[in-house]
Amino acid sequence: MDCKPNVLCLEPLSAGMRSLVEEQLSGHCNLMFFDEVSQGEAMLPDADAIIVFTRGISKESIQKAVKCRIVQKLGAGYDKIDLQQLKKQGIILTVTKGVNARSVAEHAVLLMMSVYKRLVTAHNGILNGKWFKTALRDYSYEVTGKHVGFIGLGSIGKEVCKLLSGFDAKLCYYDVFRLSGEEEKQLNVKFFLLEQLVKTVDIISLHVPLTDSTRNLINQETISLMKDTAILVNTCRGEVVDENALYDALASGRLLGAGLDVFATEPLAAESKLRELDNVVLTPHIGGGTMDAMQRVAVRAGENILGVLLGDGPHKHDVIQL
Repeated sequence: MDCKPNVLCLEPLSAGMRSLVEEQLSGHCNLMFFDEVSQGEAMLPDADAIIVFTRGISKESIQKAVKCRIVQKLGAGYDKIDLQQLKKQGIILTVTKGVNARSVAEHAVLLMMSVYKRLVTAHNGILNGKWFKTALRDYSYEVTGKHVGFIGLGSIGKEVCKLLSGFDAKLCYYDVFRLSGEEEKQLNVKFFLLEQLVKTVDIISLHVPLTDSTRNLINQETISLMKDTAILVNTCRGEVVDENALYDALASGRLLGAGLDVFATEPLAAESKLRELDNVVLTPHIGGGTMDAMQRVAVRAGENILGVLLGDGPHKHDVIQL
């Protein structure tokens, strides 16, 4: 008789990620994968553990998971997971905190450079038979020496700080939890109040979770305080930015540009006005999507799941207090 616990992946994974999850868990658990969402919903009553990714899990789905002991999020954000229902059913929620931070940080820097150098415009120009060797120079800039402000300075923001140290950039941050003086010194970053930061910097890089206080944090009023030569980079959550206000600022030249990896609605709607702009770089929420990061995420997720189902518990810093 097979007594292995059942682990359900509640949404389809890429072939690479599926293989990594299998590598971590297949010897200890029965893994349940599927191609259609409805198939996954039907498997919920048999799941001892559930893996979620981009879609999260609703109250109704959690209610069906009568045997479940742990929900493991592949990533750090859990705004699409019904925390109250998990608490009600006594289900542990774990994330993979910080393990994809370097990949997201590299993507944030990539977006900064891509916006400043008009990379997409240059690339598309070649594809369309145009050679913008000199035409983009009046609109292109270096990251080197710029004043970069971080709104939120958790694990990802700290990695961006480290990467930008090679650019001789001036660094500042705003966070509701201020770092110690020693940490600020090590990262070479100064604490600013939010309004001071927004008014001062050349680049704003967003690294906050989505909460009631951060939803539409970047709005018409915030943007009105920014330099007209400033750029905005968002690799955290799309709802942190009022996209209509951002579009108006970019279209009118009120802001120099933006690099966006996340959006209020994903995939980005076909009718989104952001698609019309040539001073914005858009990527499909791929900041943490590297094989290097997925390997680390799969290992940590496997350790958390096996720790709950078969061992001494998950990594304590990965457990979300419900």
